[in-house]
Amino acid sequence: MIGSPVDYDKKFKENLPIHPAKLDWELKRYLNLLPGKEILDLGIGQGRNSIPLAKLGYHITGVDFSYKNLEICKEICPELNLSRADIRDFEIEKDKYDLISSRCVLHFFHKDDMYEIVHNIKKNLKSNGLVYIQVFSVEDPKLQKHTNSDNFEMLENNIFHNIVNNTFVSFFTKNEILDLFNDFQTISISEEYSLDQGSDTPYYSGIIKYIGQKS
Repeated sequence: MIGSPVDYDKKFKENLPIHPAKLDWELKRYLNLLPGKEILDLGIGQGRNSIPLAKLGYHITGVDFSYKNLEICKEICPELNLSRADIRDFEIEKDKYDLISSRCVLHFFHKDDMYEIVHNIKKNLKSNGLVYIQVFSVEDPKLQKHTNSDNFEMLENNIFHNIVNNTFVSFFTKNEILDLFNDFQTISISEEYSLDQGSDTPYYSGIIKYIGQKS
């Protein structure tokens, strides 16, 4: 593993932003393709997708590095099965999960670590299961911001090292994501540039969204 995971408990201390649960429409659209009810959410955060899915009758295993996020999830939805871990260390049970989701998490690693996580997802996902990920695109304004920041060291392949806390941020192209999942059937891939209003200070993000199915 390269660098440290982002420590949201330390970063936000007593001011952790609260994000309401709301099932992403891209995911909701393809729930009918799932072969079963078992879902793994790597980087569950405050349960944006997983809490609505649990209320729809899906069985959720959620993994996150933040104690505070896990406490919020458990308080809202006690039936969630939650684990506190760095997702790079989490052992995915083989052939158990019908959907493995990682929403806006994988870009907070060096790409070598991200590739290893994707490899483990692909290897252990149930046959005909779906994978759903969201990552920063190279069109995200933060790429240029980090390029001009003294706190970030720009590495190869659109990878940035935060020299203050030894974390990483990676930016991707659609072709990179398609290449990572070239042995999956692509169900949906999109790239969008939109205003993120989930924090006290709204900001623009460039995001790639991918849904694929294992054959």
